[in-house]
Amino acid sequence: MTLDDYPLIGSFVSYLLAEKGLSVNTAKSYRRDLHAFSNYLDEVPLDEVEPRHIEAFLSYLMEKGLSPVSSRRVLSCLRHFYRYLVLKGMLEKCPTANIESPRQWVHLPSCLTSEEVETLLNAPDVSEPPGLRNKSMLEMMYATGMRVSELCDLCTTSLNLPERFVRCTGKGAKQRLIPIGAEAVKWTAEYLRRGRPLLMKERTSPYLYVPQKRGKRLSRQFVWEMIRRYAAECGLNKRVYPHILRHSFATHLLQNDADLLSIKMMLGHSDLSTTQIYTHVAKDRLKALHEKFHPRG
Repeated sequence: MTLDDYPLIGSFVSYLLAEKGLSVNTAKSYRRDLHAFSNYLDEVPLDEVEPRHIEAFLSYLMEKGLSPVSSRRVLSCLRHFYRYLVLKGMLEKCPTANIESPRQWVHLPSCLTSEEVETLLNAPDVSEPPGLRNKSMLEMMYATGMRVSELCDLCTTSLNLPERFVRCTGKGAKQRLIPIGAEAVKWTAEYLRRGRPLLMKERTSPYLYVPQKRGKRLSRQFVWEMIRRYAAECGLNKRVYPHILRHSFATHLLQNDADLLSIKMMLGHSDLSTTQIYTHVAKDRLKALHEKFHPRG
């Protein structure tokens, strides 16, 4: 990595945060990818890169076992970086312009059945404040399809329980309003009434979901571990993780005739093609309808 690469990467990361409004985690990921690319280049400065350097780097990553999905993420980072250099007048043309993305394997999202979701949501012991908090969190995740980071970032001011909606801040600091169902409203109100005050004690925090002892907010790792533990206690014989509730939310809505555009808006997807992966469930539903109603079914 050359010394000249450090200020280039630093200014790009600042641009992502200040002007593009990307999250700190995304900016860190971009910086990490650029450092890896610069280290791979060795003595070739980032602003002297040619397409062949990028293609060789992507091939190197694939040979080391990086998946096509992760390779696409790295290429996306490089595209944004070099477009930034062109925008700032540091380069005349973008070296990533004609580079094709590594082929992406399509993985259908796994989800829970309605019965499995019900089992998981009923796992917390709501007689104690931590269990009441966890119950509210699980209900909120399934009711809204939020990402775990979005859930941890929720503030008490984000809620409008009488109107039954929540304001969520997603990727790129984009806000969206998501309706919440009766069960999520009920258990969140209960948590605010007799759970959160006992967890907070003498502390203050703007965040809706708070830890029992220290800190102002819960971590994503805490939510992962909580869901994994409840799934094990319930005897759910599949890998259960926070994002599976997001997948289940979208899949169950689609199974019950919700339109794809509404699901896209609630999930906070920027592109409808991202949401369309959930249409795999439509095949099963159409098959069942055909068997039920076709005279020769």
